[in-house]
Amino acid sequence: MLLNMTENQVLERMREQHGVITHAQALDEGMTYPQVKQRLSSGLWVHVARGVYRHSVVPETLISRLMAACAAHDGLASHRSAAALHRIDGFELDRVEIVMPVGRTREIKGVKLHESSQMGLTKQVDIDGVPTTCLARTFVDLAAVVSRKRLDYAIDSVLRDRRLRLIDLERVLAAHSRRGRDGCGKLRAALEERCGEDRVPLSAWSRMVATLLAGSGLPRPVLEHRVDDAQGTFVAQVDLAYPSHCLAIELDSKRWHMDHASFETDRERRNRLIQAGWQVLNFTWDYYKSSPEGLCDLVRETLAATRSNPSPAPRPRPSEIPVGKDPTGPQLQEFRRTGGRSQ
Repeated sequence: MLLNMTENQVLERMREQHGVITHAQALDEGMTYPQVKQRLSSGLWVHVARGVYRHSVVPETLISRLMAACAAHDGLASHRSAAALHRIDGFELDRVEIVMPVGRTREIKGVKLHESSQMGLTKQVDIDGVPTTCLARTFVDLAAVVSRKRLDYAIDSVLRDRRLRLIDLERVLAAHSRRGRDGCGKLRAALEERCGEDRVPLSAWSRMVATLLAGSGLPRPVLEHRVDDAQGTFVAQVDLAYPSHCLAIELDSKRWHMDHASFETDRERRNRLIQAGWQVLNFTWDYYKSSPEGLCDLVRETLAATRSNPSPAPRPRPSEIPVGKDPTGPQLQEFRRTGGRSQ
């Protein structure tokens, strides 16, 4: 009876840990050294790392390997593995990467090991049963192993989802900053750049288009710009903008713009922008991918046209239009020239 209870406890621990258990855990659950040895010799358990075993009926997966590596080294899932577990946009669990205290390095085939003297600074969180670096610390580690562009998109993702604030990232950076600490310089530069932005872009796509335009020689557009009318009344917030040219760039996403309500709202919004004297360019994801040069050329031509005509002609107020007339074309030009006065 006691053996059955012990077996059930061990199996439950393995279920919680993706089929993995450490030697110490097995003993803590009531097993003896001979019982552990018997399961290994019979093939019921498989040795996967120093002092770590996996039940043979559980197939080896990336997450079970990650769990085993953490258990073997008293480590935490970190860097790109942690980013995947935290479900940060652009990261999937495609590798086993952990951080552990300095001096415990024992190579495991297929595992990327990082040593850290700052383990005491990170808060451990369990995600899907795997001990993992907390979200904020993950960005310090991530900055050391990914490009600046990929780091920017990851930061945008968590700020957009409101899982972190800029102040949270500033605090974790300050806590970990020291000479020679990999990643701190890159993360600091990314955060300093955002100090001048009033808003975080709603998607990484906005930043991609801004980078494309800047790379083509155009001024970098403002992200998430608020447009007010002449009376200071809010008109709309646009994805990207060149405020000095009254040019708005809207990115049309099927996810956000294809339902009936959005279809109507988007057109009303566009009309309000035009009424406020703004020009609006709309681009889809397919056009961005297939014709990036065409996108840049259209923005360049529109900016050039607005420079040659910086102040659009005033629109007549409804009270100034003669009753029964709809001044358009030449008639509207004459109306503007005379101000509606009879000749």
